[in-house]
Amino acid sequence: MEKRQEGSSADRSLEDILQEMNGKESTGNHALDALLRARDEESAHDLAGSSAEPSFREEEPMFEPMSAFENLVPAGHGVSAALADAMPEKKRSTSRSRKKKSEKKQKSGKNTPWKKIAAIAGAIIVVLAGGTLGYTYGYSGIHFGMQAGAVKVGGMSLTEAQKEIDQASSQLLDGKAITLTIYDKDYTIDIASVTTGMDSKQSAQEAYDYTHEGGLFTRVGHTLSALVGQGEAPLSVSVDDEALTARLDEIASEALTEPVNPSWTVEGDKLIIDTGKLGVSFDRDVVSKAITEKIRTMDFEPYEVKVTTSDPAPVDVDQIAAEAQTQPKNATVDKSDGKTIVPSVDGVSFDVEEAKSIVGDGSAQTYEIPITRTPAEVSADQLADVLFRDTLASTSTNLNEGNKPRTNNVRLACQYINGTILNPGEEFSYNNVVGERTAERGFRSAGAYANGQLIDEVGGGVCQPSSTLYMAVLRADLEVTERHNHSLTVSYTPLGEDATVSWGGPDFRFKNNTKYPIKIVASQSGGAMYIDIVGTKTSDKKVTLKTEILETLDYEVVEKIDASLAPGTRETQQTGATGYKTVTYKTVTENGTSTTTKANNSYYKKRDKIVLVGPAATTEPATSDTTAPATTETP
Repeated sequence: MEKRQEGSSADRSLEDILQEMNGKESTGNHALDALLRARDEESAHDLAGSSAEPSFREEEPMFEPMSAFENLVPAGHGVSAALADAMPEKKRSTSRSRKKKSEKKQKSGKNTPWKKIAAIAGAIIVVLAGGTLGYTYGYSGIHFGMQAGAVKVGGMSLTEAQKEIDQASSQLLDGKAITLTIYDKDYTIDIASVTTGMDSKQSAQEAYDYTHEGGLFTRVGHTLSALVGQGEAPLSVSVDDEALTARLDEIASEALTEPVNPSWTVEGDKLIIDTGKLGVSFDRDVVSKAITEKIRTMDFEPYEVKVTTSDPAPVDVDQIAAEAQTQPKNATVDKSDGKTIVPSVDGVSFDVEEAKSIVGDGSAQTYEIPITRTPAEVSADQLADVLFRDTLASTSTNLNEGNKPRTNNVRLACQYINGTILNPGEEFSYNNVVGERTAERGFRSAGAYANGQLIDEVGGGVCQPSSTLYMAVLRADLEVTERHNHSLTVSYTPLGEDATVSWGGPDFRFKNNTKYPIKIVASQSGGAMYIDIVGTKTSDKKVTLKTEILETLDYEVVEKIDASLAPGTRETQQTGATGYKTVTYKTVTENGTSTTTKANNSYYKKRDKIVLVGPAATTEPATSDTTAPATTETP
């Protein structure tokens, strides 16, 4: 809207308004045209500053007859009657009125011009009132002085105004934006991206409605305000609701936040505690409606969103200490590829009570806590130079390659084990790595122990890889966390160096207790299987094993009568197996010093030899044995 000239509205007189309109041949309103003519006639008389008594022609009216306004004033307003009363009647110049005036002059002693001026002024006011009403209610276009935003549309029809708005406002939206302030951050909405252009039809209609709608006083007031440059209707913009919703969604996804609880980071020799961030929420619908209205009316002033905040959790120094204080951790390797080095982590410690004193009431955003750092022994660069450089242990065991099902199971277990990496401190579980032994996973039925009896079971033979791995673990001096010997001795390992496993039962576990990652290499080829443990040697360590037999459990020969056999016939139903109680020692020699520790105790049951004998002429009834529930293990 154009700025008004200096001075209040009171400074702008009726004379100024009429002067502006004087150049027009016709305003389109009979009342205003009559008013202009009256003003021209009045200008011939200089009422002020004359010493002579003003003279007036009482026979002639100052204005056109009242009929000039009657058609412009709506019925029911009583304006015609008022004007008729106020103006001198055209045909009332009678001798009686002259006589009365003469009598008044004689009584007063002289003529009073100011009374005539007052009468004329009153008549002018009445005429102006009638003219204003006539102009307000009678003018069919957009009233003079009206603007649609900054576009002047006064005196135009709706169609003309629409064209003028289209022409003048084509550049009004270019480069415009609205800034939303949400809590402590500003977000920008580019007007061009969320609108489809100017709604010139609606804008013209609103300029028209500004003076054509409302009650008497509203319409007259708006019409007069338009004449003095105060009539402005907003320009309407067509809002792209879908685009605006999408932009508000983007803003809401960032601005609508849950409280951010305190956090910490280690930087140099400081522990930086961040006390968190308030959660921010607001009424999305209210914001959407407000922004839509601002854009529609081209109100591009910044908009501050009313928000509700929620506090984060208080700073818990004890909890931070439990998380932040740590022992140094050496560099490791990414087990997914066995090549990528994961950097080392220094140890961190600090005085908890001092930290509590520094944090105090937690009113600041951040706090710095002094810490003590303990560097790791193995850095990423150091590990990269020695990763999997040395063979820590290498073992092998023999198998009967002709036993196809069992060989299949051994080979399959080796495939699952092969390539397994353990970083320092990590634990290996044979059952977890190899998994359940099922036909669906490729395992086949082969020999397995069940309560001292040899039976066929899916996965039979997988104890050989676990035992061969145990032999290597002992020689690499790794920490064994779970190991079980077979119930009976096995042929492929020395006493005290086997490790039985069963899905859902006994497991074989060990930890990497070295400073460097280790990797297991497992394979089956021909009549043997192989295990290598590779890692990094830090000394000339050597490991030797020795198993002592504490007790030998000789088996017995048990004869059983079998009526199906011919008399005097003997047949071995079950071979005998000697049982043992053993202890295995591990001796580690490093830098010229030897240390011996017990590796395990093993107990292998004896198994009696059973011989079936054919019946003699006289036999005693055979006694049947009861058998405990079966527990299987693979030999």
